Amino acid sequence: MKTQILLSLLSFFFYQLTFAQASEEPLRIKAQIDCRGCDDSFMRQNIEFLDHVRDQDLAEIYVLVNTSGNPSSIIYDIEYLGKGRFEGINNKFTADFSRTLTGNEIRQELLNTLRKGFVPYLLHTDLSESMDVVMNEVAETTTNKIEDPWNNWIFSVRGNMNMENQDTREEFNYNVGFEGDKVTEHWRVRLDGNYNRNILKIRESDNSSFTSIRDRKFIGGSIVKSLGNHWSAGVFSNVSSNTVDNFKLRTAVAPAIEYSIYDYQEVLTREITFAYQVGYNHQDYLETTIFDKMEESFYNQSLSMNLRYRKNWGSVFSSIRASHFLNDPDKNRLSINNYASVRLFKGFSVRVNADFQVIKDQINLPKGEASLEDIILQQRALATTSKLNLGLGMSYTFGSIFNNVLNTRL
Repeated sequence: MKTQILLSLLSFFFYQLTFAQASEEPLRIKAQIDCRGCDDSFMRQNIEFLDHVRDQDLAEIYVLVNTSGNPSSIIYDIEYLGKGRFEGINNKFTADFSRTLTGNEIRQELLNTLRKGFVPYLLHTDLSESMDVVMNEVAETTTNKIEDPWNNWIFSVRGNMNMENQDTREEFNYNVGFEGDKVTEHWRVRLDGNYNRNILKIRESDNSSFTSIRDRKFIGGSIVKSLGNHWSAGVFSNVSSNTVDNFKLRTAVAPAIEYSIYDYQEVLTREITFAYQVGYNHQDYLETTIFDKMEESFYNQSLSMNLRYRKNWGSVFSSIRASHFLNDPDKNRLSINNYASVRLFKGFSVRVNADFQVIKDQINLPKGEASLEDIILQQRALATTSKLNLGLGMSYTFGSIFNNVLNTRL
C-alpha cells in the first residue's frame, strides 16, 4: 500500500514538473510557406523557429512566394499575411538574385530573406528574448559610374542529346540553341535560336527498316519599347523551317502594340493585357500544298487577351487569341488556353486546364494522302478543324496539422 502511494506521489510530481517545463516553453508560430517555384522543403527544414503547418487556414502567418524573372535575375515576390494574434501585421517585398548563382546559392539567399521577414512577428512573442541583432559592416558607396562592357546584354547557349536503342527501335535526338536579351527600364531586345533533329529507325521482322527524320530550325528576334506604365509597342520577326509542317523556309515580320489594364509593376500578382499585331509572312514549301502552291506571301492580323492572377487562394491564367488573313478572312484561327489551380477550402484544391483551337488556316498542308508511317511517326501535319485538350486534378490533405520534418530515407 505504501509503495502504491509513493509511486502515485512520484507520478504526480513528475507530471507537474513536466507540465511546468512545457508551459514555460515559448509558444511557437504556426506558419505555411507557399513557395511557387522554389524548394519549399528546404525552407521548412531550415526555418526551425516555426511550426510549419500543411494548410493556410491552420497558420498564423501565411507566406506567398511568387517567382518570375528576366534574363539576368530570378525575382521572388514575397507577401506575409498575419492572422489570429498577428492580425493586421502584413508585409510585402521583392528579392532579386543573379542567375549567375548556383541553384543552392539562390535557395540559401532566399532562405535568409524569408527568415528576415518573420522578425516583425517574432517581436510580438516570447521568442524575441532569444533574438540578437547583428549588423554586418556596410561597404562604402561610390558615385563612380560602373562600366558594363556587355552594355546590359545577357547571353546563354544550350545543348542536349539523348538516345534510345532497342531490338526493333533506335532513336537519336539532339537540340542546340541560344538566347540573347538586353533589358533596360524602357527597352527589351530579345534574340532566340534553336535547332532540333530527331532520327527514328524502326526495324521490322523481315530485316527491313524505316527511318524518320524530323528537323526544326528557328531564329527570331524582337524589340519592345515601353510607352509608360500601361502601354508598350514592338516589332517581332523570325525565320524558320520545319519538315513536319512542310516549311522549307518561313519568314515573318510583325509590329505589335499592347495595353495593360494594371500597372506593369503588378505583373507578379495580377495582369490583364490586350495586344494587337499585324504582320507580313512569306512561306516556301517542301511539297506542293493542297492549294497547289510551292510558295506564297500574305498579311495577317491578330488580337489577343491575357489574364493572370496569383493570389493566396491559387493562380488563374487565361489567354484568347484570334487571327485571320487580311486578304482572306475565311482563313482564321481562334485559340483559347485556360489554367486554374484553386484552393476551395481547407486541405482541398482543384486544378483544371482547358485548351481549345478552331483551325481554318492550314494552307501549308502537303497535297496527297498521308501514309500510315507518316501518321504513326508524326512526320506530317494532318488536316483538322479543331483541337481540344482537357485536364482535371484534385487533392485533399488531412491529418496532423504539422509539417516540420523532412525525411528522405528509403
